[in-house]
Parts: sequence; C-alpha cells; structure tokens
Amino acid sequence: MKKVYLLLPVFVVQFAFAQDSQGYFSGTFYNEKKKPQNFLKIFNKNKGVYELTDEKGFAIIQANVSDTLVWNNGKNIQVIYSVYELKNILESRINRRYVENISSKDYDNLIKKTEADEFSIENSYDSLRQNAGYNISDVRKLKLKSDSTYKLKSQPTKYLVFNGSFSSSLDIKNRNRIPKTQNRYVQGRCENGSLVWKGPETGEMFSFGPDISTLGYNGQPYEYDSNGQLVNLSNGISPAKSYNNNLFKTTVGYSNQLNVNAIIRSGGYNEDARLLLSMGQQKDQMYFIDQFDIVNFFKAKFSTEILKFKINAGFNYEENKATNTNRIGLFNRAYQNSLLTPVSFSNQQNAYLNNGLQRSYSLFADNPEFLFKQENKYNYCENVRQLNFDLSRQWRGFKFNISQAYDNQGMMHRDVYKVSTTGFQNGLYNVRNQQNEFYNSNISATYELQGGDLTNKFSLNHILNDRKINVSHSLDRNYFYQRTSQDYIFNYNLDYEDYDDIEFGVNLGNSFYISNTSLKNNYWLPKANSYFTFKDIFGWNNTDFQVLGAYTQLAAEPEISKSYSSYATTQFSAQNAQFYFPLKEVETFKNLSNINVKEWKTGFKFIINHKMNLTAEYFNRKISDDVFPVFENQNLVLKNLAEHTYDGYEVNFNYDNIYRRYNFAIGSKASFFKYQDIVNRVNSGYNNLMISGFNDIYKTLSEGQVLGAVVGSYYERNAEGKVVIDDNGYPIKASGTKIIADPTPDFVIKFSHNITYKMFALDINWEWKKGGQVWNGTQAVLDYYGRSQTSGDERNIKNYVFEGVNSNGNINQIPVDFYNPNQAVSENRWTRYGLLGVGENYVQKSDYIRINDITLSAYFDIGNFRRALGVSFYVNNIFLWQANRGVDSNQNFYDFDDSRGLDFFNLPSFKTYGCTVSFKF
Repeated sequence: MKKVYLLLPVFVVQFAFAQDSQGYFSGTFYNEKKKPQNFLKIFNKNKGVYELTDEKGFAIIQANVSDTLVWNNGKNIQVIYSVYELKNILESRINRRYVENISSKDYDNLIKKTEADEFSIENSYDSLRQNAGYNISDVRKLKLKSDSTYKLKSQPTKYLVFNGSFSSSLDIKNRNRIPKTQNRYVQGRCENGSLVWKGPETGEMFSFGPDISTLGYNGQPYEYDSNGQLVNLSNGISPAKSYNNNLFKTTVGYSNQLNVNAIIRSGGYNEDARLLLSMGQQKDQMYFIDQFDIVNFFKAKFSTEILKFKINAGFNYEENKATNTNRIGLFNRAYQNSLLTPVSFSNQQNAYLNNGLQRSYSLFADNPEFLFKQENKYNYCENVRQLNFDLSRQWRGFKFNISQAYDNQGMMHRDVYKVSTTGFQNGLYNVRNQQNEFYNSNISATYELQGGDLTNKFSLNHILNDRKINVSHSLDRNYFYQRTSQDYIFNYNLDYEDYDDIEFGVNLGNSFYISNTSLKNNYWLPKANSYFTFKDIFGWNNTDFQVLGAYTQLAAEPEISKSYSSYATTQFSAQNAQFYFPLKEVETFKNLSNINVKEWKTGFKFIINHKMNLTAEYFNRKISDDVFPVFENQNLVLKNLAEHTYDGYEVNFNYDNIYRRYNFAIGSKASFFKYQDIVNRVNSGYNNLMISGFNDIYKTLSEGQVLGAVVGSYYERNAEGKVVIDDNGYPIKASGTKIIADPTPDFVIKFSHNITYKMFALDINWEWKKGGQVWNGTQAVLDYYGRSQTSGDERNIKNYVFEGVNSNGNINQIPVDFYNPNQAVSENRWTRYGLLGVGENYVQKSDYIRINDITLSAYFDIGNFRRALGVSFYVNNIFLWQANRGVDSNQNFYDFDDSRGLDFFNLPSFKTYGCTVSFKF
C-alpha cells in the first residue's frame, strides 16, 4: 500500500473521497531507544498487512478495533481500541490558517504620532553579539568587548540534583525447634539395686539417677550448688526443683543504611555524571548468650560518559567483627553441653570454681557459660576492600568493554579454649590469619549484524583471574597459594524472528581454560544452545510454545580461598569429638587435573497471554575428576578421585495477575525440583572414602551409590531380613558398617504468592520437601546419657519383647526391662550399644513443610515524592513441621558445606520477626 499521506495537499480531498468506509489507525512509532524511527516496519498481525513510517516516524495502517500491531521485531505490541476514516486522518494532518486582519504601517502613521526615544537601540552606537549561541532565553553574563560591542552568555543547561534513601530495620530472633529433654531424673546411676544421685565432682555423665521429686537440698556449703547437695527428701529438707539450663534467648538486632546520589544533568533528564555514596551498619545477634557480629560498610560508585566512552568506577569497604565464629565447633560444643546438663545442676550459678577452674556438671563436660566467657570482645575480624573500573564504548553494531576489579580481604580468627576445657585441660590458643588478594580482568568485544528478520552476534571474551592466598596459624606453619587462570570464550549467536509464526535462536561457542595450577590446560570446551518458538499456536493470540536444548562443557578447579581444615572431624570418633581443633590446611592446589563437567539439558516453555507460563527442564551433568580432601602422612591433600552424575527435573509455573481489578491483583508461582547424584567411578584405593562426619558415622564416596550417602552401624539380620536377638533379649549390633541413609529428597516444591491492594503488598513463600533421610545423632547421644525425653518416658518399661528371631531362627520371646536398677547402667536399653547406639535405629525421615517468609509492605506518597515512605513487616521461618525429632533438617553438620544428612548437635534454625522503614528523598 502506498504512503498516501505523502501526496501533495491539493490531491488530499479528491483522494479521500475515493476511499470506502474502511478503518485506519495512525500514530508516531518509536524504536527501541524511544525515538521516532523512519522506515520502521509496522505489522498488523490480524490483517497481515504492514506499513513503513515516514522520516518523522509517522504511519497510517489499515486496521479494525482489537487488531494487534507489532514493531521493533515484535518487541513492541499495541492493541487498537479506536480507528478512523482515512479522510479524517489526512485532514487532521493539514495545517489550517484563518484570515487575519490586515495591518498597514502607513495607516498607523496617519492616525498615531510617533514619539522619539533617545535611548532606543536604533539610536545607539552600541551593538550586541551572541557568541554563546542562538535563542538565548536566560542571560547569565553581559560583557563589554569594545567601545560599542557587548557579548551575551546564556545560563548553563547543566544542573546538580541530589536524592537518596534511608532505611532502618529491626530484627527479633528466637531459636526454632530443638530436641525434647526430660526434666525428672537427676545426675546419677543405679547402685546395689537403688538409684543414686552422684555429684559433679564424681565425674558422672549419666542422668539415670532418681526422680528429682524424691530429693531435696541439705543447705550445706557446696561449691557446685549454692543450695547444697541433694539428699533424700525428709522433714526439714528443702524440696529440689529442676534447673533450667536453656542456652537460648530472644535477641534484637538492627540495620541502618543511607544512600545519597549526586547527579549532574543536562538537557532535561540526560545524566552527565552520577556519584553514589552508601554507608551503613548492621548488628546481628545470635540466639546464644552475648554472641553477635557487627558489620560496618561504605560504598562509592561513580559513572559518567567521556568522548562517548561510558565509565563506571567503584570502591567498597566492609568491616565485620564477631564475638566468635563456629570455625572450631564452639557453638556446637556449647549447645551439646547445654542439652546434656542434668536437671540437678545449674550452669548459670557460676562458671568458675574457687580454684579458678571450670565449674561444670562433670569433669568430662563443659559449662556453656564458661566457654563463652572471653577476654577479647571480638575473636573474629574481617576487612574487605574492593576497587572496580569499567570502560565501554559502542559504535553502531560494535561494542567494547573492559572491566577491572581488585579485592583485598583480611580475616583473623582467634580460637581459644581456656584451661580446664574438656579435651584441652591445659587450654589452647591459636590465631589464624588469612590474607586474600584477588585481581580480575574481563575484556569483551561484541559485534551485532542485523538484517531483516535475522540477527547475528559475534563475541569474544578474555577473563583473567589472579589469586593469592596467605594462611598462617600461630600453632602451625604458614601456607601460601597462588593461581593465575585465563578463560578465552568465543561465541556466535543467531536469532530469527518472524512476526507471524516462529522465532528461533542458536548459540555456538568454544572456550579455553589455562591455569598455572592445573596439570593440563583445556582448549576444547564447546557449547551449543538452541531454542525454537511457535507463536500464536492453535490460533490463540499471545500463546507461544518454545522448545530448547543445550550442551556445555566446563573446566574448573577447587576454590583456592576455601579452607578444607574442617575435614579433620573424620580423624575422630563421635565419642572424641571434644578433641576436634582444625589446624591443618591443604598442602597445595597444584598438580591437580581440572574438574571436567559435561552438561546437557532439554525442555520447553509454554506461555499464555504473557500472564501464565509453564517451564519444564531435564538436566544431566557428568562431573569427571572431581576433587576430594584426604589425609596422607598426617598432611591434608587434595586428589582427583571420582566421577559422578548429577541429573534431575525442574518445573516452574508462573501465573501473574490471576485476578486483577483496579488497585487489586493476585499472582502466584510454583516450582518442582527433583534430582539425584550417583557416583559412577572411584579411583582404586579410595572407594568408600569418608567425605564428612566422624570415622564411625560419616558421609561416603562409594561407587554405584548416592554421593554423600550416610554410613553407620546396623542390626544383624538373617537371610530373611529379620533382626537377630541375643540371649538377653536385645537385638544384636552387627560388626562393621554399611550405608544406612540417603539424604536425597524425593522432590522439593516451592510456592510464592503475591497480593497487592492499592499501596499494600503481601508476599508469602513456603516449601514442601518430600523424602530424604537424616541420621539423628543428637537423639542417640541424649538417649545414651539419659537426657532425652524418650529415655525419661520409657525407662520404667518392663517385660518388653523385641520383634525378631534368635540365633536358631525361632521367634524371640525373651522379655526385657529397659532400665533395671539391679543391672549395671551400661546394660540398659540406651547404653548397651555405646554412645551412638545402632546407627540405623536413628535414621529418620527429613520431610518438612515450612513457611520461609511472610512480608507485608506499604508505600505512601509524601508531597511530590511518590511512594517515598515504605514500611515492611516480615517473619521468617515462622512455621516448621518436620518428620524427624531433631532440629531443622536443613541445618548442616558443624555448619560445614555438603554435610546435610548428619545431625550431631546441629545448631537450630531461628525465627525472625522484623520491621523495615525506608524513606526516599
């Protein structure tokens, strides 16, 4: 169709009358940079016609109401709500002028006498010269250049703008669920058929003594208890009450942050330069006694454009100080002793004896109050300084970018166990310093070639990383690591977009990985990604279906700044966990093969009306030459040991605006995730390697099994799988160990809901994990020492018959008493198998349903500032249901990475109630 609106005005009326009553739409159309664009293709998807815009971006196109127009390769969409006749559109484009009154200077001179003005410009010998440009509306300066010439300078178009924001938040924290403990039976054991209380000075660890309701305090001086020793209750004796040794308390933390922007603008809203300053402080209180950390930070960022080069520069400084960290398992030790403290002993009364040594319920136990008392206010300090600089320039389809960054991090751990600490009777003092220096350079060049429906993009990246790590222990030697690695990445990207039916894209590339710590560099790391989109399938507008696939090869090395010293737990049994104190660091990161990853995935995306979309994906990741730590000759070394495959499914469903009315909207999201990680091969001599835990209960690297399966003790069974019972009527603990638990869940589903009404917004996030197992070692130890609720409730059970068969295969019929005072304490139901009992007996399901967070926000308009004041109330981990009887199954063993599935006095998670107030100015 020809551009009729370009014809000469004399033909407009005649052409308009020649048209029928067909509707048309007109307007100015803009490119992706929001500027009017000539020869822009405007396409009517419903009628299959298109028009090109004129030099001012104006176009007229045939259309009906509800037709859809698209341009900019489909990135802009508009639905037509009104159309007009072509005649009306063309007439509206013609400038109309009305007849004006004729003014005659001769006539005016005849009726009006001209008055002479001796000060007029016409009679002046002076003149004005506008060297600053034309159309000066605001005069900044008037300067005499000569006797009769002046120079005008206009007011500058640039101006300075200040804005920013301030936010403040308050957190209230409390611990989440912990194991239940009994509060009836005191410290002691059975002797000569009677239950006897034994005081702390005896070194007694068990809580298999008499019921506290039968005892009282004698009131005599006793340095372990201000009320005196426990004796049988009689007249004149004060009845004893259970002490509460709760280690947790409700704590309050805060955070404040101020952001200030200084912006130089010109010509309206164009930014010539911007300076951002940000500073703040955060205090995070733990739920333990007087344990907290404080973070102070300052950030500065500057951006501008010089000679069409965009420049960004930044500086960050952060200081973090904490009373203690959990690097040596200090928090786990304190938590363990608080749970094991008998109800007949109070930790809070005093942390020290008269001789200055630790006051605890046993010579072989610690008082948490004693562990947390320290001379220095902060035993952990960290300083981080970061510098970064970016420079970029674009010439039509070519873009060039240089990014540079330098990080300097210093960390100090002061790890202290005072004299008389269990396992370290003479005390132990170690200072660990780590200094990190990171330099990163990223140079990229991109060229984009666009022609019609095809877009070709070529890119080249060079990434340089240089890292230097210096670690020192005051009780051990220094360790120094250095790695320089380079990545060369080549990419080609092709995109095709048809306005009607399909669009597809292909991404091909290869990369090199070169490192001074690797045995062999990689020069063949290809990747290939593609997608294919069918538009408006089934004839439904805005309903698209996309299929996608990808294949990628990667090469990596173990993180050089990560400490592997926590692997030292595998050198101890659970019974000797109090001797754990990490000192050894990895000897070197050199002479290792790269960890090679080959991943492919495929899936689809289904989009309906830009509101609802369903995405499903299957992924398969094969990891070869994976690295694990081992001890050799008392040295901690890294080795390439195994090949394993990580695969699974992920499904995401998103429905925006499920219900939408004026000022009210509801949206929701859901995701489904299922995975497994199977060990395909382990190097000879390293099968069944311990990768975390203790040497009598641990996660393993075993060929053909799930990576990280839990290995522990188990009951002896016959060929039919029935438990074998001994001559005393108790199940027999088999010799050796085997895999007893798989931490891998069947699936995880997460949900997110959003409701907005006017200035209010409500967000809810929750999840459901189904399947997976956890070994509850906390329960095992509490049972062993008689502190668990189970051992308190069931210790009086008599004539119980365990299900199973005897050595002859006959059904067991031998009754037992769970706790018989006529037998030694080591013969009862919970102590006969040792500290950890039988491992498989403490394997529990790790299913849970949790509400991760609920946030209610409100934003208010203040003066000319829209939504300037914001107030948010939030709660985290407010609800947690789980199948196991321990703490949150998401908590890690000793806070170590990749140790989920082991619970040995894992720290509980916490609930958080908070409020944030923010103000923009």
